[in-house]
Amino acid sequence: MDGKEERADARESYTMLTELDAIARSHRTLRRELCISRLVILCLLITCMVVCGVTYIQQVPGSKNNENVHKEKANETRAEFLTDGQENDIADAQTPLVASLTLEKSLYSVSANLTWKSYHILLNDFCLTDSGESLRIPHDGRYKLSLLITYWERDPQAGQSVLTHIINNYPIGYNKPVTILSVYETVYKTSTWYKSVFSEVVHVFNEGDRVKVQSENASLIDSAGQPSTKNLLTVQLISRL
Repeated sequence: MDGKEERADARESYTMLTELDAIARSHRTLRRELCISRLVILCLLITCMVVCGVTYIQQVPGSKNNENVHKEKANETRAEFLTDGQENDIADAQTPLVASLTLEKSLYSVSANLTWKSYHILLNDFCLTDSGESLRIPHDGRYKLSLLITYWERDPQAGQSVLTHIINNYPIGYNKPVTILSVYETVYKTSTWYKSVFSEVVHVFNEGDRVKVQSENASLIDSAGQPSTKNLLTVQLISRL
């Protein structure tokens, strides 16, 4: 009996070992198949990324060129339907309408209208009239006026003085001026002095209006040297009406 039991136990042990070995082989096979599947998926993913990258690189220049072509065609079509007024507005937006003036070298009395000359050769539709005292406005619109005047006095009598100058508008059809801006600056005189006064204003003009600058202390204006660095009048169109 003991021999039979031992043989039965041996068979059971052999069977168990055989089953364990089969399970181990099955696990190894599954792991090998899983690794192969992962490698295949990784290769496919890399291949897809490469193909997508090459396709994108090839298509980007062409798409940009197509966009540029479409934009050019759209601009050409839009330009065909623009009216003269719209074309002028676009030109104004691209090229600011500006008149830059400097003071003429001349001797002024105590109170006088200042005389100007163009800092550049062209005045961009603006026009100086009244022997350089007036700047004629070319278009209806809002304009920004910038004015710089430099005063000085050598060995003055000690005391206080008020520097005054006025920007006037002479509307077309009217003889009386309309004051746009009045500037007052106080100077305390003890020795030779210099004073630069800068001011700006935005005003609505009509075509044909004339701008003048009147100084109550014109005899004290420093016009020596380079007037373009001391006395300037700039009129710029901001927007048309």
